[in-house]
Amino acid sequence: MTVLSAPAMAQNENGLSSLDISRCAGRIGVDLRSVDEAFVAFALDGLPWISTEEAQVSVGTQIVSTTITGSGWLRRRGGTVTYFRYTCLLDANRQALMAHMGAIERRVGDSSPPATTIAGTASFPKTPPLPRGIELRLQVLDTSGPMAEIVAEQVVRSGWPQPMPFALRIPKTVSLKDRKLALAARVVLAHKTIFTLANPRPLDPGDLERPIELVLEPPLAKP
Repeated sequence: MTVLSAPAMAQNENGLSSLDISRCAGRIGVDLRSVDEAFVAFALDGLPWISTEEAQVSVGTQIVSTTITGSGWLRRRGGTVTYFRYTCLLDANRQALMAHMGAIERRVGDSSPPATTIAGTASFPKTPPLPRGIELRLQVLDTSGPMAEIVAEQVVRSGWPQPMPFALRIPKTVSLKDRKLALAARVVLAHKTIFTLANPRPLDPGDLERPIELVLEPPLAKP
């Protein structure tokens, strides 16, 4: 198993370093809506928390070419939050065939690596109800160099009216000293950005301790 090493260039066409996260989120979202009526929102962590393994394996009549493993959280009505690990199987066209989630059981000594969390909510203008499948895509960026570097990223899907919650985790092993951090966010439907932050929001040390409220707007039309 090797850590996914996509180039750390933040603003690609789709707003994520890996569309595999989005595809896995779509598969998990379909499964959750069918079995969990209390589902409010869930999130899948991207870099640096995911790993990938390439292999040609048969599962029944389907051929799996890639296995993605990672972590995330699930929020239900009443405010309860469950942290989980997931495995997502992709075919040769990088479409998600199936996904499995398993809760992280802290009471039996299971836990995620220590992390700094940047949490809050994202809202956008009131519109007619949007169809299922919208995603909130977020990245914590280091903008201190000539090219923005991804420090952490996350995909959020929600079955509940906005605002959409988020909670990005940065490993404690990652030094934040002398870094200029900023938070980029966009809402995507069918690979099209429908709401976005015009510019990444700068983060100061206090933002690591208090909730952040983001307000997204329709993207500016290109001239």
